[in-house]
Amino acid sequence: MTSGDQLLTKLSLPVTLPFNLDRLEFLLNDYLACLIDGVVQNERSLAQDGSIGFGAYLAMRASSKDRDDVTWALGSHIGAVVWSTIFPLGIKNISLRKNVIAAAYSGYQAGASLNNFLGPSHRMKWHVTATAGAVASASAASVMLGLNSRQHENSLRLALTNMSGSVLAPREREGAAAFNRASATTLGLISAMTDAPSISNLWDASHGMLTLYSGTGGPATIIDGVCATGIRPFATNGFAQSAVLATSALSARQTGKLHLLEVYVPQNTAPLLDGSRGGSWWTLKCSVASAWESADPTKLFPSPEIESLISIVPSDVPMNGARVIVHTSTGKDSFEQLSPPGLALELPQEQVWARTKWSAMAGSKADEISQMANHFVRGLPNDKLWKFLDQILNSAS
Repeated sequence: MTSGDQLLTKLSLPVTLPFNLDRLEFLLNDYLACLIDGVVQNERSLAQDGSIGFGAYLAMRASSKDRDDVTWALGSHIGAVVWSTIFPLGIKNISLRKNVIAAAYSGYQAGASLNNFLGPSHRMKWHVTATAGAVASASAASVMLGLNSRQHENSLRLALTNMSGSVLAPREREGAAAFNRASATTLGLISAMTDAPSISNLWDASHGMLTLYSGTGGPATIIDGVCATGIRPFATNGFAQSAVLATSALSARQTGKLHLLEVYVPQNTAPLLDGSRGGSWWTLKCSVASAWESADPTKLFPSPEIESLISIVPSDVPMNGARVIVHTSTGKDSFEQLSPPGLALELPQEQVWARTKWSAMAGSKADEISQMANHFVRGLPNDKLWKFLDQILNSAS
């Protein structure tokens, strides 16, 4: 048996749930806030077109503002796909709701594990949120539907042989990546809803998945996708999160007049943040200027007068990290943020940032969705959550 087959077999087995579900609660809370703040334009009754249509609608809406969760080490956004797979099935059939927690864990696990297996060579050529996301959706849907291990593995194989997504979608920074999440969601749902025959020899050397998808392969390692996934707490793109935090920390302890801000970011992400596409959201100078002006990463407002004092330097800092050096009238200071904010969700400060984000996005409903997420992971009666999703369904044009 190939390592690829071993991985699919492992992923089709029942997941072992941790005793503490606090992290899953945070990821769900983040998804619900993104749903409230999200928009989908001209979707032509897509949401009303059954579980598959509603799943696609939810995936696009939750990711429309580019603030859905992220598996930082692997560069994928699986949450918008996984939750958007689970909830339409739970709305359609109340009896399936008992499977929601296991389905969520299975989806996050499958997405992260396949992403890791295919490796960086795959991520360079494919939008991994779309590819690994389809397998994540298939796994979540399989658990929701109560499929046995053989059926579950078949759904993974169906999704794997049909997954796709151009890497240009996120690189163009024009919003196309949201549709890729919808595509992954629909493929995963379809894959789990049928026992159609799948390809048995997936990993054939000349025509197999590793060749087709530029995959690296390796051992059949299972990745805990929930533990590997964090949120994007600040109102800017994911690549700028560390730079914004480092800049605000420096600003808070400075008293002199700003002369120059040097912002060191990874070489491969610097070109994405030069402002050539995507507007101010994707312009690192705009985000850093805002952070310096407010000295608070949760309060980012346009500060164009500072942008001319900022220099972006491609460097060897770790992926998703940043190093900022400030020159002021009182001297020189520096700050390194080598791990992305939004990952260590067990820390009180991280939780404050998260709740500030949710309050800004969900407004008066922030406390309500936090209660929904809390009741969800504890298996408590949660009519409010399902009514909330029904309202989204009924309000979609």
